[in-house]
Amino acid sequence: MNCLIEDFIINNPNGLHARPGAFFVDTLKPFNSEVKICNTHRGEKQVNARSLLSLMVLGIKQGHNVRVFVKGDDAPQALEALRNAIASGLGE
Repeated sequence: MNCLIEDFIINNPNGLHARPGAFFVDTLKPFNSEVKICNTHRGEKQVNARSLLSLMVLGIKQGHNVRVFVKGDDAPQALEALRNAIASGLGE
């Protein structure tokens, strides 16, 4: 099983208050794939994207670069969902 990897810049084009951790967790709920996220802006290690506490530790903020690693049967769909969430602007 291959791992899909994609880099994103966390932006907020809609002017909403960014809470990326909660959005990552909520966006991934319907999927079974293993998803890890690394805040490359801060050089952090990979953490479980389904854990709000782990994501809070990464300190992801607007303008930060993140790398997403997705592995599983529905990995393309999970990655697409994350891509759409990030592109639409993360917010509350």
